[in-house]
Amino acid sequence: MNIPTAEEFYDTNSDYMDSPSNTINLMIEFAKLHVEAAKEEISKKARTKSDWSGNTGSEYCDTIVDKDSILNSYPLTNIK
Repeated sequence: MNIPTAEEFYDTNSDYMDSPSNTINLMIEFAKLHVEAAKEEISKKARTKSDWSGNTGSEYCDTIVDKDSILNSYPLTNIK
């Protein structure tokens, strides 16, 4: 997915930023582009890991989502 930079998005939509309401709506649209891209990356990069917390020596463990795999899946540097 090719997401425009903030400047590119502005250049494409500046004619519609003639009122605070329109500007806010366009800001929301720009944010939505990045949220959708982030969700896509999370769906690809989320991983699970074994959790052996609790009784040591137990032969059972839980499988949990690796929080860091989600938090690191879409770096803020993608928003330009």
